[in-house]
Amino acid sequence: MLDYGGNNLNYTDKRGCMMRVAAINDLSGLGKCSLVADISVFSAMGIGTCAVPTAVLSAQTGFSSYYCKDLTGVIPEYMANYKEQKSAFDGIITGFMLNEAQANSALEFIKAFKTENTHVLVDPVLGDDGERYMNFSDSLLNAIKEMVKEADIITPNITELCLIADVDPGEYHKYSGEKLIDYVLKVSDDIRGKSKQMIAVTGIPVSEEGEVGNLVISDGEHGFIKSRTNGVHYSGTGDLFAAIIMGGILNGMTILDAAKLAGDFIRASAEDAAKDGTLGIEGVAFEKNLGMLIR
Repeated sequence: MLDYGGNNLNYTDKRGCMMRVAAINDLSGLGKCSLVADISVFSAMGIGTCAVPTAVLSAQTGFSSYYCKDLTGVIPEYMANYKEQKSAFDGIITGFMLNEAQANSALEFIKAFKTENTHVLVDPVLGDDGERYMNFSDSLLNAIKEMVKEADIITPNITELCLIADVDPGEYHKYSGEKLIDYVLKVSDDIRGKSKQMIAVTGIPVSEEGEVGNLVISDGEHGFIKSRTNGVHYSGTGDLFAAIIMGGILNGMTILDAAKLAGDFIRASAEDAAKDGTLGIEGVAFEKNLGMLIR
C-alpha cells in the first residue's frame, strides 16, 4: 500500500469552513465523466462541490447519439449571484467547454473569485490521440489558452499539451522512450506562464506492451509515473484524474503524490470495469473504489 502523505487531514479552510470547489463542467446522464466525476471525487475527499454546469447532456459525446442543452448563459448568472452572496472558493476547476463564449465566461468566473488562497485547475479539453474533438475551433483554443494563463495547475493529455503550445498534435508520435519525455518537458516549459505553475501531462505512451505514463512538472522538478492499461479507452478518466489532483492538493498532498493516487485509483477502476464487461464510452467503475480516496 502506497503512503500518500499524512493521515490527519483537515477538511476545513482558513475560514474554518468545509473546503469548497467550484466545478465548471458539463453534466452527462450516461457516461461517468465531468460533473459526475467531480462531485463523486470531491465528496469522497471531504470537499464540497459547487457545480456550475456548462451543458446538460443525455449521454457524453462518445455515444452514437445524445441530446445536448447548451448552458453558456448560465455561467454569468451564477457568477452574479455568487458575488451577491459574497461566496468564496478554495478551488476552481474547469473541464469541457462547448465553445469560445463558454470558455470566456469561465475565464471571467476565475478572475472574479480567484484569491491568493484559491487553487485554479484548468483541464483543457480539446482532443486526444493526436486528433481534435468535434467542437474544436481556433477561437475556442485561444480562449482556453487565456484560461491556462490563470491556472495554478494544468492537466492536459499529450495531444492537448501540443495544441496549447501551437505544435502539431500528432508530432509526438515521432518520439519514444526518453526522447518522448524530453519532448514533453520542452513543450511543457514553452507553455508554463509562471514558475510555480504545475502541469500533469497524461496519457503518454510508454511501450507497445500497454504502458502509459503521466508526467508531473512542478517548480523545476518532474516525476514520471508509469501505469499498465488494458488497451480500452475509457471516457471520464481525465476528469477523475484532474479532480483527484485538485482534491489531493487541497488536502495538503504534493502534486506527485496526488498523481500517484489518481493513477492507482483509475487503474483499479478500469480493472473493475473490464471484469464487469463495461464499454469504454460508459467510463470506469470508479464507484467501487471511492474508498481509496477517503482518508
